[in-house]
Amino acid sequence: MLISLKFLGSLCVFGFLALLSAGWGRAAEPAVTSPGRVEVTLADEYRRDVEAIKKEFEQAGLGNVHVQILRKGQPPPNVGMGREVSAERARTAIRLALKYNRAVKILLPAYLFPPHFITIASSNFDDTVEFPIDEEALRRLQDPSLTTEQFHELYRRLTTRPISLKGMQEHVTAMVKDAEDMVAHGGMGDATAIVHHCHEVVTHAEAILKSLPPADTHGKAATPHLQEAIRQCQRVAALGDKVDPGVTLNPATKARAAVREAAKHLSSFKD
Repeated sequence: MLISLKFLGSLCVFGFLALLSAGWGRAAEPAVTSPGRVEVTLADEYRRDVEAIKKEFEQAGLGNVHVQILRKGQPPPNVGMGREVSAERARTAIRLALKYNRAVKILLPAYLFPPHFITIASSNFDDTVEFPIDEEALRRLQDPSLTTEQFHELYRRLTTRPISLKGMQEHVTAMVKDAEDMVAHGGMGDATAIVHHCHEVVTHAEAILKSLPPADTHGKAATPHLQEAIRQCQRVAALGDKVDPGVTLNPATKARAAVREAAKHLSSFKD
């Protein structure tokens, strides 16, 4: 029995050491975050250089790059950044946009994109969401001393149109009404009304996002909820009004919940 106990004790010690060597008991290593998507449109003159250009982007820290070639003319002189793109990656994107598209004269607001997304020379947006930028403002964005937080504060300031308190309240009130009507019509089985009211919710949410002052704490708190409302309403639009209303009611209900949360924060908004 004594030998057996010693043998069992040895096994326990050996097993414990094996677990330690395998990493048991150590703090978990942080997960590696994959880079956000980078979409680039280039003039036809670069058609034969696409692979080399993609490699240049990747070596500069902009992996996951997707290049589209414009058959005629010059691509739009714009760039757009998601709200969590690092300042370093953003500056690199601007530098490469200047190199290959010769100019950056328009900024696209961050709320249009996923958090880590970058676009260069996108033709997917019209002038209602474009913000002209001069050379001085562009130089400020390229300042290497800016932290990521400082970069996005400046970026948001450059992509914001002022709105009055009255105008803000009107948008919030209309957005909440459309969100409530959207779900109410869903309960009545009216898929067309769900899609219509969801479109109106997006219109008001985008207008609010375009106009929130960068430094307003209530606006910052409302922003992710407004973005979630837009995302869920985009799901509704993708489903359309030809499906069973019960299918569209799920994202519509989530959109309403996001609108309600945003409205709570925006109720404290002040000029």
